[in-house]
Amino acid sequence: MTINQLLQMPIGVESRSGGFQLTVKVARKTVEVDKKYLQWVIFMDSTGEIPGEVSLPKYIPLKKYQRIHITVCWLQQGEKGKKLYVDQWYPITITEEELCTQRANFNDEFQYGEPLHIVKSKIRMHVVCAILSTGNFEDLDKDFINKWVDFIVTGK
Repeated sequence: MTINQLLQMPIGVESRSGGFQLTVKVARKTVEVDKKYLQWVIFMDSTGEIPGEVSLPKYIPLKKYQRIHITVCWLQQGEKGKKLYVDQWYPITITEEELCTQRANFNDEFQYGEPLHIVKSKIRMHVVCAILSTGNFEDLDKDFINKWVDFIVTGK
């Protein structure tokens, strides 16, 4: 089921479609209510976005870009339209082989669509900070730093 299909459902009708997957675009505040936890999120898929509220069995908040398999949910009226209440779900885990395939398919874009040049600039900043913290300023050579950046990004 896609977000587009979810938005077609009437408010309050429970979805037990056998489950579907969504990605957490934004993970917000987690609060405790009646000895269980609720977290506000924004879900996304290829058809759009929808605000949501997720019931957490333990205080282990969802993280940005985490994928979950939703088994029981329904729509509620939110402040700005419909929102998805997720009652039962489980996290999606991927194998190391799937992760390697995913990394190989990124080419010019790194994970979650962030351009590779931005990822490299963030890594470069951390490499420079690490070198500066050692006090060894002789290693502040551009080629040396770029070799470390490439190694961190590609593993080679």
